[in-house]
Amino acid sequence: MIKAIVFDLDDTLYDQQRPFQQALLSVWNDPAVSGSVLNDLFSTFKQLNDRVTTLETLNMTQVFDQLNTVLAHHDLPALAGSVWLAFWDQYQKEAAHIHLFTEIKDQLTFLKDHYQLGIITNGTVEAQSQKALKLNLHQWIDRKNMVISEEVGLIKPDARIFTYFNRLLNLQANEVVYIGDNFNNDMLGAKQAGWHAFWFNHRGLDLPKSDYIPDQTVESPAELAELLQAMTVTAY
Repeated sequence: MIKAIVFDLDDTLYDQQRPFQQALLSVWNDPAVSGSVLNDLFSTFKQLNDRVTTLETLNMTQVFDQLNTVLAHHDLPALAGSVWLAFWDQYQKEAAHIHLFTEIKDQLTFLKDHYQLGIITNGTVEAQSQKALKLNLHQWIDRKNMVISEEVGLIKPDARIFTYFNRLLNLQANEVVYIGDNFNNDMLGAKQAGWHAFWFNHRGLDLPKSDYIPDQTVESPAELAELLQAMTVTAY
């Protein structure tokens, strides 16, 4: 029987692509740029962001070089380093104005009445705590139920960060569901720890070849909300 529902934070509880695109278009206002270019740029940016606790631990020039590689793939000219630096500054500002997916927000109060709620997120304590504050997550999730990689010295997909959460709430692995958007970090880590895992594949990615398969896959905030709503009335 499921006793807890645990969420990833970035691009699961809020739309991480929105601040990325707004920041980029504020410094690169090219009307010829298509949505597919922006999607590919964000995908590369997110992959880098998901691999480390914070992009600032990477050489930013390397990050910008990889983004310029995406532009070259689309036969577009590279952007100067000064443009990317302006983008990065603006991204920090845009990321301060994030909001929960409305459909998910509407379910959290009902979920809290039935389950313990938590978060497992990669990142620094300062950055991820600020995001949680911006999203008003304290309304539904106790701070002690928020596990941040920097704080515990473990990074997804390391299964030990999930078992750490088990010990924290005195739960068995099969009593917890994890919901996240990143297949490698979220689904593999949770399944290797013995958890149920729901893939929030709202970016429409292909299912990677893997020994592990998500227990559920949903492709939009509305579909995830429907699944969460069902869990408030039916034991999973």
